Amino acid sequence: MKESEKTNMKKVCSLCISTALITCLVTMGSIKFKLEKYDNSNIFNDKNLKISEMEADELFSVLEEETGRDNLDNERDLILMAAIENPNLTEAERETIFKLVDIIEEMPYIDKRMAYANLSKLDICYWYGLVDDSYGDYNYNANKINIYSDNKNNDVLLHELIHSLFLNMNTYNLPKYFREGVTELLEDEYFSDEPYWESSSYPYEIAMVKILCDMVGSDTVLKVYTTGDMNEIETELNKYMDSEETKTYLKTVEKLFNQYEKENSTSIDYMSDFLEYTNAFFAKKYFKTNKVYEAYEYNKELLINMKNDDPGMDYYYYLQDNGYYVKPYFSKKLKEKNKKYYQKDFEGLLTVNSL
Repeated sequence: MKESEKTNMKKVCSLCISTALITCLVTMGSIKFKLEKYDNSNIFNDKNLKISEMEADELFSVLEEETGRDNLDNERDLILMAAIENPNLTEAERETIFKLVDIIEEMPYIDKRMAYANLSKLDICYWYGLVDDSYGDYNYNANKINIYSDNKNNDVLLHELIHSLFLNMNTYNLPKYFREGVTELLEDEYFSDEPYWESSSYPYEIAMVKILCDMVGSDTVLKVYTTGDMNEIETELNKYMDSEETKTYLKTVEKLFNQYEKENSTSIDYMSDFLEYTNAFFAKKYFKTNKVYEAYEYNKELLINMKNDDPGMDYYYYLQDNGYYVKPYFSKKLKEKNKKYYQKDFEGLLTVNSL
């Protein structure tokens, strides 16, 4: 091993020696999770190996030697230590990052080495005023979050932090509607007090992601979100539809949302093509009495508002008239609770059937 590599190894070790800080936070209640052993199989993503397994074994040996421990804590400790030791972050920003623990724990395909690398160097900057109608963004190449507001909006920061955890050279090229829809849905389900009321910048993107989850499964959607391989979705769609139709369909969805982003509306032609394929798919896969089909009908009718003159307001009118559909897609805690939520802004607004 080169001298520089030994030096880098020692630096990583020094982070783990500080695990006592994590233990302290756990005791104080800031971070709550079960501790597990490190395992090569769960800290590496096969498609994004940052170091070899031999180097990983070497790293763990040094860590055990330096810390005097043979039962290293869950890899989340190491990721959170990256935030603790990052000199660019304030205490308030670190506390926000600690809220990401459940997402880090539950996402089966996250490249944890990439997440660690991003958090250890991440910089967060605040600017006054919107930029291109954006409240914030994550600059992947610079590994920097920009918040375009004079107040530190926690919701915007959480959204961009999720991007920083998952964005890499493979996922960077996923369709924007998909990246933003999954990111916003993750934020809603893990952090919002009203997770089924998507009063966000990406309400229609979220509805489309929910439809995809019902088409191919939430696990497949998460796999694509963390690996960047859209072929996973195509493979599942092809089980019920012709492969060429599937390719055309996914391109149509992307065109539909690209046009919506540019013009704040979408064409009837794109919407018709979208509905033709999606209706046929659900008719083949589900009976109309199935609860999944019921969820699709709700989200489909919601998406149809994209072709209207004022889809932003029509989205809210739709929720006011129909309530919102209670169905968790990602969060295990929401699935366990199966809780009903109510939107306080509209008196008497009820939820649609809970799944």
